[in-house]
Amino acid sequence: MKRVVVISHSSIIEGPIEYYIKYLKKNNYHISTIDHPLNDYQDRFTIFDNQKKLIMTKRSNRLGTLNLLVDFFLSIKYVLNNRFDIFIGANNFDTFIGIFLKKIFLKKIAKIIYFASDYSEDRFKNILLNKIYYFVESICCKYSDLVISNTKRAEKKRIVFGLKKEKSLIVPNGVLLNKNKFDKKVINKANFIYVGSITNEHGLFNLIKNIYPLINKLVLIGYGDEWEAVVNICKNKHIKSELYYKKSHEFCINYLQNFNGFGLAPYNLNSKWTYYCSPLKVAEYISCGIPVIMSSVPEIAGYVKKSGFGIIFSKLNFDKISSDLKFFDTSNFNIKAKKFYNYYNQNYLYSKIKL
Repeated sequence: MKRVVVISHSSIIEGPIEYYIKYLKKNNYHISTIDHPLNDYQDRFTIFDNQKKLIMTKRSNRLGTLNLLVDFFLSIKYVLNNRFDIFIGANNFDTFIGIFLKKIFLKKIAKIIYFASDYSEDRFKNILLNKIYYFVESICCKYSDLVISNTKRAEKKRIVFGLKKEKSLIVPNGVLLNKNKFDKKVINKANFIYVGSITNEHGLFNLIKNIYPLINKLVLIGYGDEWEAVVNICKNKHIKSELYYKKSHEFCINYLQNFNGFGLAPYNLNSKWTYYCSPLKVAEYISCGIPVIMSSVPEIAGYVKKSGFGIIFSKLNFDKISSDLKFFDTSNFNIKAKKFYNYYNQNYLYSKIKL
């Protein structure tokens, strides 16, 4: 049995790397994980899990960015003291550790996988940090045995950083439904739902401000620094709202499968990172039988428009969005959802990654 170690920096909300770890465990790989907190270290732990032993190291925000150095040495110590055939890094910083160990410490690692997922242009506000980020990215693109991007745009950018096409694989963010439920729904064009982070980059406040006359009911599941602003605009515009703060992923999927309106994915038209993103919420909406209203920024927008999975806007124009909504054909959307899920389900997508 191949022994696999996965190093990640995670937020409280699960993402693609957590889903991939679950996939590997389900398929009987021997998985060890090193999970560091992402951004916020307060009251959180670095967790080492090798299936037999769990080690939790308390972290603190007091060190600031120096925490990354602590993460680096904690990861190196753990990997050096254990045998692994395959090393997987969830971002360029984590992947660099595997390359460093193999090149400098001559650690025997059969395969290094950069589970790159998304890419962010000008990731930091600090010019020096951006230069370091690009340098680490180039090292990972050149020396990893396999680099996984979630969009063609991200892959194209990494080719500029030195990635060879033959060791590149595109795996978009996918969905895994506990129950394949594709029952026919009568879609209510006055009901809307938003699931996920509520920030300026995600653009929900500005969309509601623009199209509020179309909204009879809005369901909000998530959290973020614009949560209160969105809740308040719903009150001010007399929009009936249903609020769920920080709910589990299982709760979200179950709710979506029973919802009969449109999903909102209004990615900010000016944020650079959204240009490269593979939005999980869009895949979840459609797979759960919910057509979407989304901005034209993410790469998937072209596919959504071409295949009739939803409405795409390139600017916040009420008349245009209203007209598109009025004439959008919601009949037999469950059939479209099933077709979409056949490709975007995680089991199919992750099976493309050969260990």
